[in-house]
Amino acid sequence: MLTPKEKKRLERLESDLGMPRWKYLLLYGLSFGILLAIFTTVIDMETRHITLSEMLRRRIWFSLVTIPVTGFLFARILHWLSVKRYLELKRKDSAV
Repeated sequence: MLTPKEKKRLERLESDLGMPRWKYLLLYGLSFGILLAIFTTVIDMETRHITLSEMLRRRIWFSLVTIPVTGFLFARILHWLSVKRYLELKRKDSAV
C-alpha cells in the first residue's frame, strides 16, 4: 500500500516520464546547465576578483562546451533514477 506521499510522487513521475525523452533531457538538463553557468561565473568572479567581460572572454568557449554536456549528463542520470524509482513504486503498488 502506498502512502499519500508515495502516491503523489508516483503521479509526478508518471507525468515526467510520460513526456518524450528529448523534452525531459532538454527541460531538466538545460535548466541545470543555466543554473550551473550562473553559479560558476559568480563564484569565479568573487574568488578571482575579475570583471564579467574578462570572465566571458577567458571562459566562453570552455563554458559553451562543458555546460551543455554537464546538463545532458545530469538529465540522463536524473531520468535513470526517476525510472528506477517509478518501477519501485509501481512494484510496491501492485504487490498489495
